[in-house]
Amino acid sequence: MRYAERPLLIYWELTRACDLACRHCRAEAIPQRDPRELSTEEGFALLERLTAFGDPRPHLVLTGGDPLKRPDLFDLIAEARRLGFLVALTPSGTYALTEAVIDRLKAAGIWMLALSLDGSTATRHDALRGVPGSFAQTVRAARWAAAAGLPLQINTLVCAETVLQRIVIYSTRLG
Repeated sequence: MRYAERPLLIYWELTRACDLACRHCRAEAIPQRDPRELSTEEGFALLERLTAFGDPRPHLVLTGGDPLKRPDLFDLIAEARRLGFLVALTPSGTYALTEAVIDRLKAAGIWMLALSLDGSTATRHDALRGVPGSFAQTVRAARWAAAAGLPLQINTLVCAETVLQRIVIYSTRLG
């Protein structure tokens, strides 16, 4: 494979909609879906166009905002899988991410789930995410993913605030 000619990974921000209010959000999330988002049919067309990269297909990461805010998420996953893509998902740690949803993602053929934990405590994480309870929900979701046998990636924001808390934690453990 000639890596200069095709991507290994494609990140598709399905929506800017998200129930979190993260201080560092690159998607500039908003509470409701933007009417300019691709429709389901336009999403299917995009997936079809991405097959032009050939085989092996790039891995497809569905992200956002929160991809769970898309009512057609499972249709998009099914179409991507039908076209031969490995699909990963990066949902937000909200109450929309339930054990039943994780089981459904596993059944849909998701290759991996990526969750964000940005603090070593609920107070630190929730302060960055802007919503109380996000840390606890993310930890629950990680446990559900493990129980379902769904590979899990943990993403962490590294910035002055989170690096400082990790230095304190590590020095406390070593001291």
